[in-house]
Amino acid sequence: MGALLALAACGGSSGSAAPAAAPTAAPSSSLAPQLRAVLVATQLAVGTDRFPIGISDHNTPVANAIVHVRVYSTSGGSTQLKGEADAPYRGAGLDGHGLYVAQLHFDAPGLWKAEIAARSVDGAQTVTTLSFGVRIVTQTPMVGQPAPRSHNPTSADMPDVSYIDSGQPPDDMHGISIADAIAQHWPTLVVFATPAFCTSATCGPQVHAVQQLEPGYRDRMAFVHVEVYQNFKPDPTQRQLSPIMTEWHLQTEPWVFLIDRRGNVGNVFEGAAATDELQQAVDQLLTAA
Repeated sequence: MGALLALAACGGSSGSAAPAAAPTAAPSSSLAPQLRAVLVATQLAVGTDRFPIGISDHNTPVANAIVHVRVYSTSGGSTQLKGEADAPYRGAGLDGHGLYVAQLHFDAPGLWKAEIAARSVDGAQTVTTLSFGVRIVTQTPMVGQPAPRSHNPTSADMPDVSYIDSGQPPDDMHGISIADAIAQHWPTLVVFATPAFCTSATCGPQVHAVQQLEPGYRDRMAFVHVEVYQNFKPDPTQRQLSPIMTEWHLQTEPWVFLIDRRGNVGNVFEGAAATDELQQAVDQLLTAA
């Protein structure tokens, strides 16, 4: 299951962050290509949204497919085509764990359907139909809303940064809290991820993708890494979610949020986000700021 979950947001056991919903691949005795598509998003709202998709072949991530998405509103008992878009692969900095990302507009809340057509370079094809919900507002902070003024623990609070970072080695994004960065009017990138305990293997790559941006932007914005768990016990049933995850209403991971100088959310990325995708959003944030 871990290989398939590499295409979805990662998670843990009871009381912890959970993987985004993903179909369980049926066993196959054939070596012929067998493409699968999964939506890696749990929080979609009215407006234009990032629509991330994972593609696998026999549970192995596929990075060279051509993907096109059509979305239909199914509320009220009728099915109406509402939009379509290509979903190019975005994998820079993610060590093979990238996603196919479309930008789609949803004009009303309710039940929707997506048709995801994928074709790999070896000729394998699939059309996956799946249902999903669109909300008026998401449970997680939305673009334009005030970001939670979270007092996440920093390196100044701990005798060893390894207490608040499961990475090996820990990264250097623990020098300031979200609350302090906002109070100081710093544009801020916040990544929620747990490199050591991420069952999908996307959290470590997500942190690395962010770290590739950091050298070129650290003099203009703050970088904050928040661990998903507040303890790193070997038994997953004994790990507890960080209160910061709860404060942000996060149930999956990884997530990346951009916060502007006024302390409002500027952009949101659920699931793995490539370095170039993040860089484009960061440049827009800094220009607007």
